[in-house]
Amino acid sequence: MMRTVSIFALVLVITATDTRAGWKDVDACAARLSGDSRLIYDRVKPKMVLGDRPGNEARITSTVKEMVSKDEIAFLGVRGKAKRAVACLQKATS
Repeated sequence: MMRTVSIFALVLVITATDTRAGWKDVDACAARLSGDSRLIYDRVKPKMVLGDRPGNEARITSTVKEMVSKDEIAFLGVRGKAKRAVACLQKATS
């Protein structure tokens, strides 16, 4: 239950901002990520579809849940790590 609540909160982050930029700006932002945040970014980016906000939210949530369930990233602190990755990905979503 706690994981679902945390992941749901992550999805809210992506809906909070409506910015537009090309993938070049997104990749420049991602270059500053490290550790699990970079891993989340690398896993989610190929699944992103420009202009498909609802679909992207679902893709982000399911990817992060899957990564946690497979112990690829630790649940502890996942929200903050995902927020950093999503902050970069938001630059491409509109």
